[in-house]
Amino acid sequence: MRWMAIIMAVGLMAGLAGCDQKPAAPTELAAVGVEIAWREGDVDDALAEAKESHKPVLLYWGAKWCPPCNQLKTTLFKDRAFIAQTQKFVPVYLDGDTQGAQQWGERFGISGYPTIIVLRADGSEITRLSTAAKLAEVLKVAAGRTTSIEALFETAEKTPEALSKDDWDLLAAFDWQNDPKHFGDRARTAALLERLAGAAPKGPLQRRFALLALAVATQKGADGTYALSAQQQARIEAVVPAILKTPREVVANRRELSGSIAALVAALPDAPSRGKIGAALIKALDRVYGDKSLPISDRLDTTYADIALDKAGEEAVSQPVLEKVRARAAWADETAKDAMVRQSVISTAADLLHEAGDAAGAKRLLEAELKRSASPYYYMLDLASLAEDAKDSPAAIGWARQAYETSHGSATRVQWAIEYSKTVLRQAPDDKAAVEASAQAVIDELGQNSGSYYQRTRVKVGAWGGLLRDWSQAHDGGAVLARLDKRMAGVCEKQGEAAQTCRKWGQAG
Repeated sequence: MRWMAIIMAVGLMAGLAGCDQKPAAPTELAAVGVEIAWREGDVDDALAEAKESHKPVLLYWGAKWCPPCNQLKTTLFKDRAFIAQTQKFVPVYLDGDTQGAQQWGERFGISGYPTIIVLRADGSEITRLSTAAKLAEVLKVAAGRTTSIEALFETAEKTPEALSKDDWDLLAAFDWQNDPKHFGDRARTAALLERLAGAAPKGPLQRRFALLALAVATQKGADGTYALSAQQQARIEAVVPAILKTPREVVANRRELSGSIAALVAALPDAPSRGKIGAALIKALDRVYGDKSLPISDRLDTTYADIALDKAGEEAVSQPVLEKVRARAAWADETAKDAMVRQSVISTAADLLHEAGDAAGAKRLLEAELKRSASPYYYMLDLASLAEDAKDSPAAIGWARQAYETSHGSATRVQWAIEYSKTVLRQAPDDKAAVEASAQAVIDELGQNSGSYYQRTRVKVGAWGGLLRDWSQAHDGGAVLARLDKRMAGVCEKQGEAAQTCRKWGQAG
């Protein structure tokens, strides 16, 4: 399902545990409002204010339906000490569906929700994150920072021994897997992380960067499995057990350990090593799950490791793990009361059930949530995915179409229309009328907004266009594609400076 893909691909980063956040003084808190004083959508105005006030900009890029965005809103963004801290910045909230948002996303190289970027007044970047785990600590460093992230990366690559403590803190918390602007090349990213692992002044930092390097460098093969090199196996066997010895490091690296690293441990070819490290990993993550100071979503995410390690190449999980998943999904459903908290956890609970083999349980949970959620269209795509897995093509197409038709927000509607069209391409490729109608829905949505062909929209439309052209070749769809091209040409004419890029939608290169 989609949420597992988000966790694994985006790799929401939990930074290295350093000093605990120092509470704001009582006098500071007394003057603080009940919420962050966000500027809504006007980045130019925020940058102008930053120049006048000599403060950096705190840019938060998110979406109303985004689960990890809702986690931020219900946890850190409500913390009065953190709200006080944001007064040292010019905070601006950029919803991905607002006018011009995708163009700003293009400029700053933002690929996923949420992304938090600290900017200098000239618009250059200081750092970026996608999780609350180290944000408070990072802002303390960034508030008085004048060095750009480009300059920091240059020092890290050329002379890491010259990095200061603040430099190391920023690099440890940086969102290494969600920055196409600086790190579109995974090999380069992994090499830099390995270099930092070797140069870091302390053991926890060394292990943090080594873990990140493993997460970035190791990818699944065409068969969907990991083929670890001898060097990678040795790295896993050295780094992971060392982290697991210290609860503080486990908490700091919990997202990687729950996701990509658990999958890598499961891929270790040596059964005794795999069993020993896997058992230690589950024991450590069970403690994280029991930590009531952490958000519900973070605690629930640890269960992905149980599934990955229990499957280890098998099709289904064992009954004890299935019961564990069911119990935790039920706990999340019962514990999450607030609407935004539920938005941050229910899709994860459903995905865990699905991954563990309980598709019926996942379906029941999602269908029940449709009646409670302010963004039911988000869950409809998950229901479409479940129907597709069950080989129920009409239901899959029906849910995908309903998700698109009930979605809100310009960029979101384009994305959901694309998902509807892709579902039709997979489930009814011989129905040319259905393919054309669902593709036309995408073009209609794009035509509603001139000057919107940037970043997420551009990337998603390009990939979808490629799928359409592949379909055309395989299903004699030249006439359909010609009509769609003609309609798309009219849309591209309205895209301003992005018109030329738009005209190349779906073309190789």
